[in-house]
Amino acid sequence: MDSIRTHKLLNYMRGTYKVLENEWQKNAREIGLTQAEQHVMWIVYTETEVTITRISEVGLWDVSTVMQVLKRLKNKGFVAIEKKASDRRISYVKLTESGLTKIDASTKYSYSVGEYIDEYRRRSAEHAAFLDELYQFQLEFNKHFHGSEFVNWIEKQKERDL
Repeated sequence: MDSIRTHKLLNYMRGTYKVLENEWQKNAREIGLTQAEQHVMWIVYTETEVTITRISEVGLWDVSTVMQVLKRLKNKGFVAIEKKASDRRISYVKLTESGLTKIDASTKYSYSVGEYIDEYRRRSAEHAAFLDELYQFQLEFNKHFHGSEFVNWIEKQKERDL
């Protein structure tokens, strides 16, 4: 790919991500969270009981970043961090009742990106086929750069009723 085309592609991808990021931040703020806090809480919710290392792996963060976010969430009363009696070396994160209430509140928002994609898909079978191919490309792209474990975690989410 030539450098101008690459530059254009990068800018289009950044533009798409900015729409997603801005909406995610706005929606998280409306329920009193940061985007990172909301993301961590959803990871904990989907995993039920999860280690700090696992949160960092699927959240694509350093462990130190996860620790900072968890400290804030614990202070707000949304997560509990516990050690198993069988292995005191590993800490597990669980949502509290207040955390579950926040998760429920975060499901009340819609995202214009998702709405646009749904509208685009309805326009024609060709568009629907393109979006299916784009989805597959995203899966392969993320597998290449983040590994199968990351992709498997995302794909597992489709099986849950969120």
